[in-house]
Amino acid sequence: MAPSHHQPAEQHGALPPAGWYADPQDARFLRWWSGAGWTAYTYPLAAVAPMQPVQPVRRPRPPHKWIGRFGGWIIAGASVFIWLWLIGFSLLLSAIAPHAADDGPVVLSPYLLVTGAATVAAVILYMMCYRLRPEDGLTASRLVIIAGVGGLAATLVAGPVNSLIDVAAGGTAAHPSGVALVTAGVVEELVKIAAVVLLALKLPVKNARIGLFVGGAVGLGFSVIENLGYLQEAFARGQENGSGFGLFVGTTIGRELTGPFLHPVFSALLGAAVFAAARNGRFRLTLGVVLAYLGVAAAHGLFNGATWLAQTLPWNPALAGLALLGFELLFVVGSGLAWLLISRRIRRDTA
Repeated sequence: MAPSHHQPAEQHGALPPAGWYADPQDARFLRWWSGAGWTAYTYPLAAVAPMQPVQPVRRPRPPHKWIGRFGGWIIAGASVFIWLWLIGFSLLLSAIAPHAADDGPVVLSPYLLVTGAATVAAVILYMMCYRLRPEDGLTASRLVIIAGVGGLAATLVAGPVNSLIDVAAGGTAAHPSGVALVTAGVVEELVKIAAVVLLALKLPVKNARIGLFVGGAVGLGFSVIENLGYLQEAFARGQENGSGFGLFVGTTIGRELTGPFLHPVFSALLGAAVFAAARNGRFRLTLGVVLAYLGVAAAHGLFNGATWLAQTLPWNPALAGLALLGFELLFVVGSGLAWLLISRRIRRDTA
């Protein structure tokens, strides 16, 4: 028997009971309401017999959630295992064949490069996908594609533009100019939000919650590509100046710790502002959007500028390192709190 067709109305402030209701995303279908939220199960409205109330024979099963709620920890553990596996075998081979590396240059394993650049991003992206709801109109596969395509496209545009600004300001590959680093926030945040908007044009739902997801995904993709460049450079410099593998490991730790609180947070907050300003499924350029862009661009430039000053000012290297570490920790905490407060407000508004 076909399900009944009725609208979900709150009863005395409580959520409506489980049942089939008009699909808020597509008027041609009914969608199963679990009593707490929309599910992925639909029924064609044309097949519903009028005035024939009936409940489903059995409650639909919720969709499978991949590797479970602890999937992020599984991804992180797998990355740690890869590092231990490769480094352990490297030590073993060095012990049984101590001159095996004398015949050629030292080469970095692509497994170490990829896991070093992308582990934290993959963990966060998994957690984001796991928290998607049917009523969001955004699937996990689409979010992953947005992260990959958006990150690649944004870096392909922002990288050359930043390089041109650096050359014009007199910087070099080894010593980039302060101008290029400060203006990188203006360039990169504009390019990332452009990628967010283009990739989200066809999304059925455009609100601040979806903006957090899509903006954060593009920011994660951007940070992974950027991290790959930093780690390659660190490995090459380590082999050149005698720092060896240690410089690569130190850079990996730094990028993995700060990465989630830079590009992803900036893009998520700006994405939330852009999506919140959308009306009738169309994006709009409002004063709030402009102010949000200027805010994240200024924060981005401030972080880069402080890093550049710490590395160029004539002061004790150890003191400079401690000052830079303290600033980065303060910045990470501040940006994380900003994201937490805004995401909670959005959660209350969309509840």
